Amino acid sequence: MLRALKGPFASELKLTHFMKQTKYNNRYGDDIVFTELSKTEIVMSGFEHYRWGDDFIDPSGGPFIKVGIDIGVYFNDKKERKVKAIDVKEGKIILVV
Repeated sequence: MLRALKGPFASELKLTHFMKQTKYNNRYGDDIVFTELSKTEIVMSGFEHYRWGDDFIDPSGGPFIKVGIDIGVYFNDKKERKVKAIDVKEGKIILVV
């Protein structure tokens, strides 16, 4: 089953039944989407404006994500996903876990 994603690079990503995806509704009502591309890469999408540095990403309205935080809490499967690095490539936010 394939489903299209919404967001700035939705046309580049398709979900398969092997990928996990979850949403977080931030304080501005935006649905922040976390999509596992592999066991070590998670794409974060659903926002346009953000601050970022070597060890953090902060979309307007949240959530603030920094290296060392466990983003597994957003997936509700009790699997730990500690962020090891944050990479911003061509407008894509990739969390390395």
